[in-house]
Order: sequence, then structure tokens, then C-alpha cells
Amino acid sequence: MTGVGRYSHPGAGAPTFVAPPNPAARWDDPGYGNPEEHQFGVMTQPEINNRHGFAVHDACWSLLTHIYAPREIPHARFFDILSSFPMTGPANCIDWGHDYGGLYRSKTSLKVCFPWEEDNRFVDRDLGYPQFKYDANPLAFDEVQEILSETPQALPPWNLVLAGTKSSFVEDPFHLLPEELCDAIAAHLPTRDALNARLASRSFWPMFHSQPFWASRFRRNHWERSWLFEATQELEATGGVGRRDWRWLYHRTANARLGPGLWNRKRIWPLVQDVAGILHLSWNEVPFNTATGFVERFTSLRPVLGETTSEPLWATARGNMKGSGTDFNPLTESCKCDKVQRLVFPVNSISEIAASTVHLSGAVYIAGLSLTATNGEVLHVGYTAAGSGSRIRLEKASLMGFNLAVGPSGIHALQTVSWRDEPTQVSAWLGRPNDGPKTQRLSAIVGPNDRAMALKLGFDVSPIRYSAWLSFLPLLIASRLEKKKLQGFRMVSFGAAPHFEPHIPVPHETINRNLRQLAIWDPDVPSPTLDLNESFLVTPELYTSGFRPLFWTWFGGPRGIHLSNLVKITIVGLAILRVDFTFDNPKVPAERHQFPRRELDSDEQGSKMIEFTIDGPQGELINKIEIVKQLLGSKGDGWGQKEGCITWLKVSSQIRSSDDVFY
Repeated sequence: MTGVGRYSHPGAGAPTFVAPPNPAARWDDPGYGNPEEHQFGVMTQPEINNRHGFAVHDACWSLLTHIYAPREIPHARFFDILSSFPMTGPANCIDWGHDYGGLYRSKTSLKVCFPWEEDNRFVDRDLGYPQFKYDANPLAFDEVQEILSETPQALPPWNLVLAGTKSSFVEDPFHLLPEELCDAIAAHLPTRDALNARLASRSFWPMFHSQPFWASRFRRNHWERSWLFEATQELEATGGVGRRDWRWLYHRTANARLGPGLWNRKRIWPLVQDVAGILHLSWNEVPFNTATGFVERFTSLRPVLGETTSEPLWATARGNMKGSGTDFNPLTESCKCDKVQRLVFPVNSISEIAASTVHLSGAVYIAGLSLTATNGEVLHVGYTAAGSGSRIRLEKASLMGFNLAVGPSGIHALQTVSWRDEPTQVSAWLGRPNDGPKTQRLSAIVGPNDRAMALKLGFDVSPIRYSAWLSFLPLLIASRLEKKKLQGFRMVSFGAAPHFEPHIPVPHETINRNLRQLAIWDPDVPSPTLDLNESFLVTPELYTSGFRPLFWTWFGGPRGIHLSNLVKITIVGLAILRVDFTFDNPKVPAERHQFPRRELDSDEQGSKMIEFTIDGPQGELINKIEIVKQLLGSKGDGWGQKEGCITWLKVSSQIRSSDDVFY
């Protein structure tokens, strides 16, 4: 790590970063002349003076040291994490994927593109935030000292009105608990939930005047006022609440009463917390047998069926990365996978599966798994985060496979599919499934007669990618670039296969599955009652591997409940760029209004629009749609060339009779 360096961008010339090698020095120290021999190559620049690194704001680095305290930030690990991110934008900066706490907005947030499409973030000038707040120093020493030295004032009166009978309070289950225990419960609740608890239970009334409760709002890590770490340090130093009026301090640090520096700190704080959470992950290096390539040290998780040279028929769900085939994929590469861990286990030998998760940019990713065997042994694969994630108990069931939520940057969630006696059992989700499209591609990996399953789990690592220039950032974290692959922090691919004994031939196709099960779907896998009309797709095999999501909309709603409000269908563009549905009821969910999500470019603004009026309130319904598809070429490997595009559409309708039932 260098000292605080100096950034220079002289007009059309390439930007330069110069920093003193001494971490305790600054570019503006007396006598330091910012010599050229102290220049570094930064971000996507090539090495300069045989050195290369990343640029981080000095203030952001200071906030990270406070969050990570009392431990020292592991520089090599941080360098690996930064190296695992893609570079994006005209400045080739790190693509964290977030909106910088409201500074940027994205097409995804505006519902004009899908999360897996190229996400063009832009500065939002319409949010109403003064620009000076974003530029203010988030360390804000003067503002902090002013707040902490103020004399507490009388707070506005708090009027609590409860309606109810005396008997309703007697039925309150909390009235049997001592006041101290109710305070302890409230201390673990978000403030909004704790105040609502006062409305529901008289046992929580004293909480409003409890100094320990308000002090708990300033605890380290993810509590509401943890960004005021100066108060947190005071709280930890006293071992209690001290003499400070914490309720007043909570009131004093509301958004409307913050200066620009602390306002900016509050914006940045959760972003830096995500980085600290990633740094807390630890990698589990799992030894494997070089002959089989699978785990050997775990009694139940091992090649129980002997060595084999036959490669399993892997079913894999993965983020958007370059595949081995030649099929064109129009989506931007979002992750890399160069670290793979494999294991084999009998399908009835797993009693519990737990997931370690990591938060980044408002999304949750699976970082690693812990598998517990029926004999009590535990195997950790991937990354482990203390205290994160959740677990699934299989309750003596045999594992069949997995359902996954996968996004362009990795695996967001998984659930197990197992059987015990008769019905198939699907577990709760590990992770957060709403962060990505869903797939059942791995839901039926083994059948009732298969004895073992193999897993192949991929994790993100990435070499440095170079470019000619980049943007402004003042502090350098520099490290000599070694010719190695660098560890990231999330699972980017999940593969599974049945595992067969060497003398049993591997079947060419073990399970007959359809597009509904094999594709990746947004927002969810369609119900079996929905006819997908698979024969419409010229090459459905394109969607059964890799990351090529299919999206669909149920514009009529379940059992057609929205059809009576449908009044118009609009076809946008002669090449059918988009289909808009218009309803006369504002309560129809917004996601039913447009298919797909498509914002017209400036040269498409004058595209022709064809309108079909539908008298939904009088019972008029679409009963047939006819289309013409044009293939874009008979040769070539382009995705569009194989699948083609719709160039002509005809809609027919009928008036529904009172006896018609539609699903």
C-alpha cells in the first residue's frame, strides 16, 4: 500500500497516478516532488515502473479501516477482490454494480431493461440532492465534534394513543416478561419495528425512555447509526451507555439535521460495509484425488464408486461467462470461473446443507457451502463467512437435485429437491431468490436407482485486464502484479451429475427433460399448466445451457382476472421492438404493462406504433395470434441468425360468452 498519491489528467493526455512508497506519506508533504519513478499503472492501465495497483479514495479507505477494526485490512486479499471485478464505463473503473448510494440511476431500476442486460448507469440530476453533498468529505471531523459536544435539548413530545380494552392487555403474552427482557428484545429490533411494538404491547412502553435501547442504535456493523463510529467507539470504551443522552443523539443525527459531510458518510457507509463483509470471507482449499479429480478426505463425500475415466454428464447453471461453444451470446461477459471444486457423495448421506452468503450492490450471492454428512462430518467448499447464511435439513431424505436462482454475475440462491417415501420435497431457499432468474435445470439429477451424485462448483477469479486510460481517484493501493489467478468472493457456477461405477456404461441421456425445466426463466419457472408452445422455437437447445434467460409475462393474470380491464395492445416498431398492454385499472401490476422491457433509442423514437383496441370490460378476448418469423441468415453462428425475429403479427378476438372459462 502506498501513501496518499496525486492524480493528474492533463487534457487529452493519459492520466497519471504518483504516490510516495511510504504508506504514511502524502503527495503534498514538504520536499516531496512527485517524481516520475513513483508513478504506478492503475486499474486497467499497464504496469508503469514495473508496478500496478488500484485507486481508492483516501476517505473511503479510512472508513473501511474503522469498519474492519480492530483487525488490519488484509492488503493481498483486498487486491484479489478488486481484481475479480469487471471494468466498465468510458473510464474503465471497477464495476461494483451498485448506484453509489443514489448518485446514479440505471435502466434496470427504471424497468426499461432486465438485470442481465448491459446496465448503463448515469448521474441522476432529478433526485434533488445538492451536488455539494456528494463532494463533501465524509470524514467530517468538524461536524462530528459539533454534534458530540452539543448540549442535549428537550425532544418534541411523543403522544402515544392506544385503543383497546383492559382484557386485550391481559392477553398480551409479553406482560409476563420483566421490563429488562423486553428492553433486550427491543434492542435487537429495527427502530421502526420497536416503535410499532409499543403500539401493539404495553410491555414495550418503557423502551422509548430507555438509554440502552437508543445506545443500541449506534452499535457496530449494520445498525442504523453505526456510521457515527466516533460515538460507537465511545460506547465500546465505557462498556455501557455512559452519561450521554443517546435518544437525543439519535434525534440529532436524523437526515434533516446532518451537514453535507455526515450526509455523504451515511451514503457511503453501507457500500463500504459490503466490502468489509467480503474481506471477512475465508477460502476453503479442499484437497482432491489427482486420479479422479474429486474430494478424497471426507468419509462420506468422496468417490465412493471407485475411479473412472468417464466424464459425468454435467447439468450446469452459471453466470454469464464465455463458454466452450461457438454460439453467439449478445450479453456482456459478467464473471469468470477458473477455480473449480468437485465432490461425490451417496444421495442419502447428506443430513444438512448450509450456505455462506455475501452482500454486494443490494444483491445476495452464494459464497460457499457446508455439507454435513449423516455421520456428523462437515465439509466446507468455497468461501466461509462466520454467522452468515442459513441451512437446510434433509430429514433422512435422498437428494435428487437443486433449483437455482442465477444472475449474470453468479449464483444468488439454491434450494434442494429430495424424496422421502412418496412425494418430492422442495426446501426453502438458501440465499435470496428474487435477485436473479430461476432454473430447474438441476432439479432431477439422479433418479431412484442412482446411488451417488457429483457436484462441480465454480468460483470467481480473474486476471487483470488492461486499457489505455482511466478516471480520477487519489489514493493508490499498489501491488506488483504476479502471473497468477486471483481469488474473488462468490460462486459463479453450479454443476451436478449422477455418478456411475466404472463398469456401468454412462447413459447418453439419463433424464428426459423439457425447455420448462432446462431453461433459465424470469421472473420464475412457468407453471406446468402454462403451455409454452416449445415448437415455436427454432433452436430450443440454445436455451438449455449457458446464461440465456427466457422471460415471459402473464398479462391476463391468474385465471384471466386482468382481461376484463384490458383495453388496448400496442405494437411498437415495424420490427416489433416491444408490445405494450393498456389497462383501465391502475391496480393491474406494472410488470404486466410491457413486454419485453425495452427503451427506444433516439433513432427509434419515430418508430411506427400499431394499436389494437380490446373491449375487455365487454368481454372481448384474444383467441388467436398468428406470426411470421424471418431467419436472419442460413449460415453463421449468431444467436439471432439461428432463432430469427418476428416481423409480422396478427391478433384475432372474440366476445366471451357467459359460459366460457379461461385459464
